[in-house]
Amino acid sequence: MVLVELPAMRSEPPVVISATAGTFIKFSLRTRNPDVAKYRSVAANAQVTRHFNAWRGGPSALTHKDLVALSGEVYRLFVDRFEDDPGSPENWAAFKAFNRAAIEGRLLNTPVLNPGEGQSIDDATAVFGSNLTDGVDALPQSGETARALENRFGRLSDWVLQKHGLAIDPETRGRLLLQVGQAAMDAGWALKRNASGDYSPDPRAARFPPVQLSSAVVSLDALFEKWESETKPSASTLTTWRSNMRSLKEHIGKKADDIREINAQDIVAWKDAAIARGLTAKTINDSYLGSAKALLNYAVRNKLLSDNPAENVRVAARSRAGTSMQPYSDEEVLRLLTIATSEANPSRRWLPWLAASSGARIGELVQLWGRRIIERDGHPVMVLAPAEDGGSLKNEGSERIVPLHPALIEAGFLDFVRSRGDGPLFYRRSSGKPTKRHASKGVVNRLGSWIREVGFNDPRKAPNHALRHYFKSAAARAGMSDSMADVIQGHAIRSEAGRYRHFDIPGMAAAIAAVPIPPKVRK
Repeated sequence: MVLVELPAMRSEPPVVISATAGTFIKFSLRTRNPDVAKYRSVAANAQVTRHFNAWRGGPSALTHKDLVALSGEVYRLFVDRFEDDPGSPENWAAFKAFNRAAIEGRLLNTPVLNPGEGQSIDDATAVFGSNLTDGVDALPQSGETARALENRFGRLSDWVLQKHGLAIDPETRGRLLLQVGQAAMDAGWALKRNASGDYSPDPRAARFPPVQLSSAVVSLDALFEKWESETKPSASTLTTWRSNMRSLKEHIGKKADDIREINAQDIVAWKDAAIARGLTAKTINDSYLGSAKALLNYAVRNKLLSDNPAENVRVAARSRAGTSMQPYSDEEVLRLLTIATSEANPSRRWLPWLAASSGARIGELVQLWGRRIIERDGHPVMVLAPAEDGGSLKNEGSERIVPLHPALIEAGFLDFVRSRGDGPLFYRRSSGKPTKRHASKGVVNRLGSWIREVGFNDPRKAPNHALRHYFKSAAARAGMSDSMADVIQGHAIRSEAGRYRHFDIPGMAAAIAAVPIPPKVRK
């Protein structure tokens, strides 16, 4: 039997369901909402994977402290679910009566206590009479306490074990059942007080240590799902990292079922295999190893690993002459802007001009909405931020306000903005779903392809990004300070002293206006 906790989402509360494990595991996701179903499906798959990994991995060795910590999950489950609306004190008295009868071995066939379910006073009075305390005391102790505990608290114990991907031996299970029973009693006491109007802090709550189980079996897939759920990466990052982790799984085989089995030699061998396939040092270091290091560091921070086996693994590479990326020349920028001026497609018409005159990333500019072209301190500016329908930027410093170059105004950019309204300037609205690639990404890629098609084919000049390189060079020639250029372009502040330097809109507007756009080409 497998217990699966389907998480709450929107207005739908969490649900714990049971399913029989066989060749297939089938169960309802208990929702008609497709978004909730998708979210619960991911969570359920991760939980089922943990269950199977735990069974394959064999029993875990748990200390007394571990067992108390695990039982704290049961205490919090009931308190969190019922604290705001606990119902009647009598129902929690019934809850405690059945718990005590099981813990003391006085009643073998108590009602099974399911995760997050309460108890009715009618059930208790039918067994114990109107005075619950006397009724429990009147029952003789059977000497079969283990059987009584299993019947009453077995389902709860399964829930907490499967939540943490644990398998335990029979002796450890007996000790866990007792701790779970005592935690359920504590929860009953707390909720009975709440139902009576007493919400003072429960001193029993502090007795449970945090769950820190280095012995928990976690697969690479489960780790990835946990990381994804917590960090909510962009769709493009998700696609790339999934591909990288699929490559790692194929290389390490069975070790992917338990991340504790992955060692530094495995990571080095994976790196060497990528080199043998002809991948560049940059791709391996920045993408393959970068994603693996970040994911395994997440496991270390969450006490799932003691150390990161990918740490310090890197392709030994040196920069070679003739390989660094270069900016467009003045002549190339003039030619590109001239071509762009004759284009009817808005992204081809305006994005090269915006990039050349601000040094912003194309991915930032594509996400502009009409409502973010505004006037600030007497100057027209663009507010660079993640698109309102689910866009994302490279980092925190990417959000900024940048004055528009006078050449853009003269070319009619503000008229174009007014014609587009408050919404996206360069793409149709995106779905807004975090798992879907944002619509702006396609515009970025198509613009780069178009720039190549119209004759900008130097492999050392990235079709879009060479404009960003160009602005930095042109700004320096125009006398703009490096710190001013960094702020305008959203580059990281280079020193601690730089954090104390601030630039106002008029100052940035004057600095941008000094950069000749379109460039003046010397004959």
